[in-house]
Formats: sequence, C-alpha cells, structure tokens
Amino acid sequence: MNWRQQTIDTDYNGDAKRFEANYAEAIAEGNRLAVRWDDLLVDATTLPHLKETGRELIKINLGYLPPDQVMLPYEPYLRALIQNYWQNAIAENDFLDQLEDHIKIIRNADMKHNTCLAYDEAIYQNYHATFAPFGYAVRERLTRFLGYEPQLEHSLIAEMWMRGIMADDTYKLPDEITSDDIRAITLVKYREVFLKDGKSVADMSSVLMEKH
Repeated sequence: MNWRQQTIDTDYNGDAKRFEANYAEAIAEGNRLAVRWDDLLVDATTLPHLKETGRELIKINLGYLPPDQVMLPYEPYLRALIQNYWQNAIAENDFLDQLEDHIKIIRNADMKHNTCLAYDEAIYQNYHATFAPFGYAVRERLTRFLGYEPQLEHSLIAEMWMRGIMADDTYKLPDEITSDDIRAITLVKYREVFLKDGKSVADMSSVLMEKH
C-alpha cells in the first residue's frame, strides 16, 4: 500500500475526494508561499532603508500586511516612489495617486488565489470537515465586522483562513477588529465585486472599502 492510499484509509476514513482536495490545497498554498530568489535579491538591494516605511504605507492603506511572497515583487517600486516624493521629484497629488494604484496592485496579487468563478464541490466538503468546531465563531466574527452575513460563495476562503488562525492554541483573537479580520473582510469584499462585475472592476475597486 502506497503512502497516499494509507493516508486516505487512516486519516480520511477512505474519503479519497476529501484527501485530494486537501492535498491540492496544500500544494497550492506551498506554491503561494514560495519566494523567488530574484525577488529576494532585488528586495535586499533596492533602497532597503525604506523597507519599513513602505510596509507601513501598505498597512495603513490596506489595514493589513499581505504575506511576504505577495509583497516582495512590488516593494522596490514603492520604495522608489517614496524616495522620489521625499526628494520633491513628484508632487504630492501625483505621489498619492501612484501610491493608491500600486497598493491596489499589491491587494490584487493577494486576492489572486480567490478568483475562481465557482468553488469545486470538494472545497465545500473540506469547508464542512476542516476545523469545523471553529465554524460558528468565525462566521459570527466576520458577520459582526462586515455588518451583514456574507454568502458562502463570497466568504468560504476567508472563513477557512480564519479557522486556521483560531485553531492556533498559541494565539487568541481579541474582541476588537484585527489586521487578520481586515484581510478576511478584504477577501470577501473583493470576491463580491469580482463575481458581480468581473475581475477588471474588482481590481480597480477601492482599497479603502468600508471594513466594518
């Protein structure tokens, strides 16, 4: 018996479809977390003294910091933009316009993995089977900060991500909204626009969407 069948039999009670869904999700997550060497090199050599300032601007505008592998390809340009503004090479209005456009690009890159038109049935099965004890708490929290209960086709990925956070025994989410909540809300809001109006409209949507 190979490792795959043994895992299906032992950990998934013979449910091969659920195993394949989890396995595919793990591979996709691994690919998303992979950081390109070229990006690391450019990041280390391009205005590194502006790294924290750039990330502070990303967090101020988005309400959270995307994972490093999402931000790294776009940070050098952001740092150059900051330096040009500080050196009076561009006017304040031009700087703010370019900053907003670039922050949108970073937000859109973070949303890229959530742009399928419909989730596969196996993903819904995984939703009902993975970290299920945290399901109500996550949905209640998301509903509270959104101000309405989202449709599952909009919130599934956001809820799964928040369940993983809640399942971490070393960290307890406070009652007030956090950057993790804001990222989850952004996932929901972006997907709502994406499914209603298409990717181009979602990509152009404001990064300052009402969060709660």
